[in-house]
Order: sequence, then structure tokens, then C-alpha cells
Amino acid sequence: MARYIKDSTLEKMIQKQIKSWEKSKKSLEREPEKPRPFITISRQYGCNATSIALVIAEELNRYERIEQWHAYDKDIIDKIVEDHNISENLIETIDTKKREEISELLRTMLTDFPPQVIIYKKIVKTIRSLSIHGRVIIIGRAGVVITRGLKYGLHVRFIAPLSYRIKKIMEINKIRNKLKAEKLIERKDKERHNFLTQYVKFDASDPASYDLTINISRFTEKEIAEIILRTMKAKGFLK
Repeated sequence: MARYIKDSTLEKMIQKQIKSWEKSKKSLEREPEKPRPFITISRQYGCNATSIALVIAEELNRYERIEQWHAYDKDIIDKIVEDHNISENLIETIDTKKREEISELLRTMLTDFPPQVIIYKKIVKTIRSLSIHGRVIIIGRAGVVITRGLKYGLHVRFIAPLSYRIKKIMEINKIRNKLKAEKLIERKDKERHNFLTQYVKFDASDPASYDLTINISRFTEKEIAEIILRTMKAKGFLK
């Protein structure tokens, strides 16, 4: 995926993927231990993970000589969740046992009282199903928690100094006031932390939750992709 997916292309891509997953369902049942690598990316607010994930997908496709690796950020995942037919078709492409595992995960992972948890349950089912099929890069959405227990996942955390994140937020959101950008970062980080710790029962800032923590201010996007590719090879996720 060479660039960010627009809505018109997204619909076609998802439908194509659904057909591919339906065909691979028998393969999943026949070869359950076959490596189906995936990546989850957690990040501090202001670390532009989407652009890096696109480069990672490109490098992995080039290395494996395939066009199967795709990055899924908030917008794409939400698009799948909002379309009932697509989300249900996706979940149907995994076997009954794995669907039962998702139900069990939901019981242990989420509390029941906040309204947003109802929506998040659909997100959990979507992300878990995507990751079971493999060759996906999940950006945010507590992907590291949702995919726990699945083999062949590489869990990465992107961090950066506050000054770097302020600069990025000012550029992306066209904010001229440095203090305004800093306040936005502070608010977003707090909102994420509160939701994850209170409702998902997860502390995203704990480095022990990840295989790799990368300070993205010190590497180019290509260098980060190379680090991840080499790590996946070392772990035996890639040939």
C-alpha cells in the first residue's frame, strides 16, 4: 500500500480482502500453526504512525514478494466497523473456535458500563479477526491487548520527545500556537490513558507490554521499517 487509502479505494480493498479471507478459511483450519505474522503499533500522541506503517507494509511486501501486507489505522478500522455487512463477513471468515476465543477475550478485557465499550466490542472483533488472518499492521486501538495469545505478532511502541511531537502536531493540524499544540497532546494522551486503564484494563505506557519501543525522532521511516523487518526475521515470523 503505497499511500494512504481513500474511501473510494478502501471499499474495493476491503471487499477484495474479504474474498481472499473467505478462500483462506479452509487453510486456517487445515494449517492452524502456519505463521501468519502481524504487527501492532502503539504510539504517543503526535507520533505519526500511519506514514511509518505504510513504509513498513511496503518493505514487507517487497521482502516477501507479495502484495498482502496492509496498514489499518483508526479511520480504516472504523470504516469496517461501521459497515455491518463488511464487519460480519470478516468475522465469519474465522472458525467457530476462534470466534469463541474472541467472546472470552471480551469478557475478561472490557468492563460493561460505559456506552463506548459497546462500540469498542465491535472494534475488538474486527482487529482480532484481521490479526488471525495475518499480514496486517494494526495502528493503535489497543491492538496489543486485543491480539494477546495470538502467535506471530510483533508488538511495537512508538515514542518521541515532547518537542518533536509538538512540532508534528503543529504541522499536521496547522496550529501556529506552540502552547495550544502542547495542551492538545496533553489532553489526548490523558484521554487515551484514562480509557485504556479504566475500561480496557491496560497501561499503554508500560514498556514490558511491547517487543520493541522505538524513539521515532532518531530514525527515518525506512530505518524503522528495516528494524522491524529484521526483528521479525530473527523471531522466525518471516523466512
